[in-house]
Amino acid sequence: MFEFKLPDIGEGLHEAELLEWDVKVGDAVAEGDSIAQVSTDKVNVELPSPRAGVIAELPWNPGDVIPVGEVIARIDDGKKSAPEPNEIDDSGVSKESPSSPKREERKPVKAPPVVRRYAAEKGVDLSMVTASGAGGMISKVDVDAHLAGESEQDKPDIEGVTRKVLSGPRLAAAKRLEESWRTLATTAITFEVNADHLSKLVESSDGAATPLSVVAECLCRAVEQHPDINATVDEASRALDIHEGIHLGIAVDSPDGLLVPVIRNAAEKTAVELAEKISRVAEQARAGQLAVSDFQGSTFTISSTGSIEQATITSTTPVINYPNVATLWMSRINQRPRVINGELGVGPVMNCTLAFDHRFIQGADATRFINTLTRLLNPQLEKR
Repeated sequence: MFEFKLPDIGEGLHEAELLEWDVKVGDAVAEGDSIAQVSTDKVNVELPSPRAGVIAELPWNPGDVIPVGEVIARIDDGKKSAPEPNEIDDSGVSKESPSSPKREERKPVKAPPVVRRYAAEKGVDLSMVTASGAGGMISKVDVDAHLAGESEQDKPDIEGVTRKVLSGPRLAAAKRLEESWRTLATTAITFEVNADHLSKLVESSDGAATPLSVVAECLCRAVEQHPDINATVDEASRALDIHEGIHLGIAVDSPDGLLVPVIRNAAEKTAVELAEKISRVAEQARAGQLAVSDFQGSTFTISSTGSIEQATITSTTPVINYPNVATLWMSRINQRPRVINGELGVGPVMNCTLAFDHRFIQGADATRFINTLTRLLNPQLEKR
């Protein structure tokens, strides 16, 4: 009997949510056949069978969150495996280790995806719901009946309150944000950029470049002059790993929550090439078409609210994309009052915030980086 344990599908993965089984107990599988669909913190992936054989046990239910290293399936591959040393007594009789209790028997749950999502939103454990459908299928009516049968103390104190439970990518994103805020000594500097030059570059490209891609290109040039900011934190050794290549994380708003795909070697690309790449990976991320590796290895992250911004946002404190040491936020370009050469006028202005880990990046170093970036975005500063 072969025990198929949930592998670390991506670097640093700790758990995955089981979406659905592609097999059932008794099915014959070949090596490489898909056994299950699981959701990591960023993408949905298939789990291929590492052995040929017959499915003997599937101890989890769709919707369960499975830790890496736990047995996700048992496959009868026709081979006998020797019992663990602590399972054999002096007489040679197998026994169960007292330190390894049996997994609690799990109640099989039958429910369509729409009901599972509904139950998750209501905070209901489907294994506790009594099914009324054919073959033990649970419906929304059954979930509502379960809620109605709860004791008064388990009900919300305020009428009209709907509970929204974090799950899947949103839960994973929440955990990463908590880890970043809890671990890093985050501080931030907000600054303005006169966007005349930036706007002209976008206009002269006939829409092939975007404000985000122009900022990304200038950011790469600035990072080359301030390499310490293109780094990741090694928390165990309290060290900063400075990277030669600039692998730019791009914050993407999606229906499944915040996603951060990575553009490799961004410094090798022009603003037009970056615009095309950013657009493509953002669409692929929202459609769930990227692999786990496409979200790994960022060395610096950039975030923009320009595409959705209606209010004039002048400042924010972005949460650093851990283990990056810094993240840059940029607003949309607005026509704003400004003073140039002692004269008051109106012109395009963009607001930015650099959030950085103050343990490794000092305020003076961050300011010098900002100075370099703003000179690249607005060469007129060189003449002042």
